[in-house]
This record gives sequence, structure tokens and C-alpha cells, in this order.
Amino acid sequence: MTETRAPLLIAIAALVVASVALYQSHIAMESARNGQRAADSADGRTAVIPLAGAQTLGPADAKVVLVEFSDYECPYCIRHFQQTMPRLVQTYIQTRKIGYAFSDWPVDQLHPESIRAHEAAHCAAEQNRFWEMHQKLFGPAGSHSSERLLSLAREVGLDMNAFGSCVESRRSDEAIRATSTMAVELGATGTPTFFVGLRNAGQDSVTVSQGLSGAQPFETFAAAIDAALAKSR
Repeated sequence: MTETRAPLLIAIAALVVASVALYQSHIAMESARNGQRAADSADGRTAVIPLAGAQTLGPADAKVVLVEFSDYECPYCIRHFQQTMPRLVQTYIQTRKIGYAFSDWPVDQLHPESIRAHEAAHCAAEQNRFWEMHQKLFGPAGSHSSERLLSLAREVGLDMNAFGSCVESRRSDEAIRATSTMAVELGATGTPTFFVGLRNAGQDSVTVSQGLSGAQPFETFAAAIDAALAKSR
């Protein structure tokens, strides 16, 4: 009986391996398609991203800008923040080769409490402490309780009365929803989504040259950024 079943089990195992490989290939291809769709607007024209109100790093006049749409509770966003973003900062932002802009996209369907973290970041920005707060906000779904956010605000030295009043007012929600809508209109299908583009001279906006979907490796970002830098010369 055992010898009879062995070929069948081997065949099943081979089928499973092939199915997994096919699925992974499909995911990779779909990610690439999403990135290409995200680089173009629905009517076929090149997408333009306004930077007004966005939190930025790097030189204000950088010709090339990397724009991120992210969710503080998204596991892939957390992976990018921990594994890839430090190298991007060191290689391209601190060396003043590019600018970087962070835009909010809390996905309520997956992380209904994530918007609290984004609100906290906006409230920190009112006290010119956005980036200090931003560095502490990426965390698992459901981790952004009121108590946790208050604790983080104390750690970065915020005026607690002003912070508490800001969070309670939820006055940043409209701006957060606006950038979330913008991401979808640009063709993004999930977090994180990135756009590499060229700054429009005399305007606070970026014309997209390439879109990237998901927690891509550093080398993928480097290729897109280097191509944009070459184009900007």
C-alpha cells in the first residue's frame, strides 16, 4: 500500500510546488502592473502629485522626489520603514540627491484604528515635531490606543495639553482623507505605494515617472531613483 501511494504523494507535492511558484509569479507580475498603472492617471496623462501640506525631507529644491503613501499599521509599511527606508535616507536623502514626501493613507477596512496614529502625527506637526513622532508610530494593528499615543507624545516632548486638544478635535481628518483619496485616484491599490518623479519648476508638485507597489527591496528603489536622477540632468 505504501509503495503504491508513494508516486501519488510525489505527484501531489510537485503540483503544490508548481502552484506556489505560479502564485508567486502572479503576485510579482501584478505588483509590477500596479506600479505601472500608478504612474499614469486614468485618462492616460502623466500623473502629477501636489506636495502642498505634505511632510518632507531633503532639499526643498531637489529635482527628484520620492512620495510615499503609507499606513502606520500596515505590516508591509512597517517592513519598509524598518528595512529599506534607512538605506534610502542614508543613500539619497541625507546626501541631498532627492527629496522625500510622506502622505497619509490609513486603510480603514484593514486597520480601523490606524487613523489615530495619523492624527497624532498631524498634531505633532503642529508643534514642529512631526518626524520625531513619525519615527515612533509604525506598529501592529490595534497598537495605537489613546494611552499609547499619549505616551509617545510625552517621549518626543510635546506640549501635552495642546496635543490632547488637537487629537480630540480630529481636525486633521479631512487632510488625511484627502491624501487617501489621492492615492486611489493615482491608481494605487494598496499600502505602501511609492511614486518617483520630477519636481515641476516653480510649482509645489511632482510629475510621476514611476510607481512602486509594496515593500520592495532597496535595489528596486535605487533603480527607479537613479533613472529619475539621470532624466533630471
